[in-house]
Amino acid sequence: MASPKRAEAFPMDFIKGVCDVLAQTDFPGLTGSELDSLLPMIGIQRREDGRNKRESLYFTLNNKQYSQKAGNCVIAFINKTMSPSRYSRDPARFTQLRDQLNEFMVHHGYRITDEGKLARGKKASTISEAATLAGTLHVELRRRGTHEELFRYCAEEFITRSLFHAMTEASKSIPNRIREMTKLAGDGDALYNGVFGTRQDTPHLYINKYETDSEISEHRGFKNLLLGVHGHYRNPRAHSSRINNVEIMPDFYDAFALFSYIHRRLDAATKQPKP
Repeated sequence: MASPKRAEAFPMDFIKGVCDVLAQTDFPGLTGSELDSLLPMIGIQRREDGRNKRESLYFTLNNKQYSQKAGNCVIAFINKTMSPSRYSRDPARFTQLRDQLNEFMVHHGYRITDEGKLARGKKASTISEAATLAGTLHVELRRRGTHEELFRYCAEEFITRSLFHAMTEASKSIPNRIREMTKLAGDGDALYNGVFGTRQDTPHLYINKYETDSEISEHRGFKNLLLGVHGHYRNPRAHSSRINNVEIMPDFYDAFALFSYIHRRLDAATKQPKP
C-alpha cells in the first residue's frame, strides 16, 4: 500500500487559527476529552501541556508536523474532527465549526467542504473579500428572510462578524427608521408613545385599521414590542462593551428574526388608519 503523499508544512499562524476554533472554550468548541479521543486516531498518543486546551492542541499539532517535516498530521486531525458523522445528533455544531473555520481559512486559501474535508479554495486578500468568499453569515440571514433594512444598517458588522455590534446597529435601525418615516425626534418611550399614541394621544402611524378592540389591542401590543426591544436590546448595549458580552448564534438569529418582523410591519404602516 502506497504511503500518503507528504503535505507541505502549514504556517504556525494557520495551525493556531485552526486550534483557536476547534478548541475554543465555549460551544461549538471541542472539549478536552473529545480532543484526547481524536488525537490517537491520527497517531498522537497524548496532548502536550499548555495554559489552555487551545494552546495545548496548538503545541501538539505544530510540534508533530515539525518533527515529521510535513503537514499531514494537521490535515488528518482537521478531517477527523470535521467528519460529519461525528455531528449526526448535533448538525448545527458541525455547521458552526465549519463556518468559523472557513471564515479564517479563506485568508490562507483553504476551506472545509460539506464533507468535512480540508480543501484548497480561493484566497482572500481583504476582510471584505473574505466575507464575500466565506459568506456564511450573510447566506444564513438571507435564507431566513432577514429584512433588507438590517443589511443596510449592519453591512460592516457582518463583514467583521461582530455580533455584538451587529445587534446594536440592528436595534438602532428601528427607531432610526421610525424617525425617518415620521420626522419626529426622540427615543424610547418618548418616541414610541409619540408615534403610536397613548390612550389619550392619537397615533401618527398605524399598523392596521385601528377600529375594533382587537385592532387597537394589536396596535398597542406592537408599540409595547418596540418598547421591549428598546429595553432588552438597544439600551443595555448602549451602556456596555463588547468585551463583557458574548452573543450566542441561535439568540442572534432569533433577534434578527424579531427585528425583521418589526421592519415588515413598518413597511405596511400608514399615517392614517388602513381602509
